[in-house]
Amino acid sequence: MSDVWVTNESDKDLIASYAYVEYKFPKGKTVQVPLGAVRHIFGYMDPNKEPYLAYLGFIRLHSELEEGLKRLAKFKISEQPPEQNRSLPSAVGVIPLRIEKSAGGKVNSKAA
Repeated sequence: MSDVWVTNESDKDLIASYAYVEYKFPKGKTVQVPLGAVRHIFGYMDPNKEPYLAYLGFIRLHSELEEGLKRLAKFKISEQPPEQNRSLPSAVGVIPLRIEKSAGGKVNSKAA
């Protein structure tokens, strides 16, 4: 079975289990998880999300469905790993400091 990557963009950590294995989804982090677990926990690829929202504790009543779907949407699921080593955007108008390197050589000290 293949893996998928889940990014928790919510403001809370989430812990759920599947097949006696506990999966942790820390806020702001991406976690590699087996596809079966993601289908069981988040209802990935299932159009009816209501039972999964109840399982996660995002809803208790059918009337809370819309709010639960908003919470679920904060968990981004990707079949591709996230890009690594992306370069950071440079600040406009900021010039990096020049670091002067000293020439290598002996250090002479005076004898007392």
